[in-house]
Amino acid sequence: MPPRLFFALALTLTPIAAGAAPPARDPDWPCPQILVAKLSPASYWSGPLAQAGADWHAEPKLVDLIDAVSPRGVATAAGTSRLAAFADQVPQDARARVLPLLFAGLVDRTNEERDVIITRIKELGRRQRSLAKRIEADEARLQQLPENATGDAAAERAGIIERHDLLVRSYHDIGATLGYACQVPSDLDARLGAYAQTLAARLPAAH
Repeated sequence: MPPRLFFALALTLTPIAAGAAPPARDPDWPCPQILVAKLSPASYWSGPLAQAGADWHAEPKLVDLIDAVSPRGVATAAGTSRLAAFADQVPQDARARVLPLLFAGLVDRTNEERDVIITRIKELGRRQRSLAKRIEADEARLQQLPENATGDAAAERAGIIERHDLLVRSYHDIGATLGYACQVPSDLDARLGAYAQTLAARLPAAH
């Protein structure tokens, strides 16, 4: 492959790997979606908050339910259905206490799920940037080695070309993974919003 084609590819990859992020953004965050590090109940919940000092971990039924609907593989429809079935069985005079506590647990568990995927996304982003730098360095070296090089220069050129192809494939493999992974936090955010609506709709009318 002529050096100029390698160089063109490097110019294409480098801005993507660098993130082209505004200065205010986390430099390790490679996704187009804005990074929200932590979700808070108040962003989704219009009802009363859990009572001060209340701990959802102390209520086994809530723990079991929260653990069942919080994993990121749980579809929104399945989770909301299970939450609705539970909330409908809570006595009216207990809902103002139980449902906010339940939602607090959902926020905690959702944040835990998001922390895992956000950490992984940042790791992938850093690796992709590192690959782009290595590709760029190889591009620069290839510009210095003529296509008709002989001897040690020819061997070096062949080695760079072989390595380049592996690096570019790895770069694009990571890009494909990020295309999916970057959507996961947003999906979890949206699901939490649906959970909030499901529970809030079952609060006593006075709330």
